[in-house]
Amino acid sequence: MAFKIRKGLAYRKIDGSVFIVDAARERLHELNAAGSLIWEGLAAGKSETRIAEAVCAEFEVAERTAREDTASFIKELSAAGLINPKSPVEDR
Repeated sequence: MAFKIRKGLAYRKIDGSVFIVDAARERLHELNAAGSLIWEGLAAGKSETRIAEAVCAEFEVAERTAREDTASFIKELSAAGLINPKSPVEDR
């Protein structure tokens, strides 16, 4: 499944960490290096598989671990309301 960043969020990478400002919910999220890599992949429109491959390469973890951790973090981002699933129409 593909995801997109929710509209209305502002984010910036500072010294290796991504900071996400959710003004509507009055929240600031700080992502560590792995979370930042996943966020940037989502923002660039990459698939979950491609993002997991990047996590595997960047952090030298097993492919299975990278896939599981990436999927878990994407679920956390979705539960926090920061990302939404892309509709098939948006991929055209």
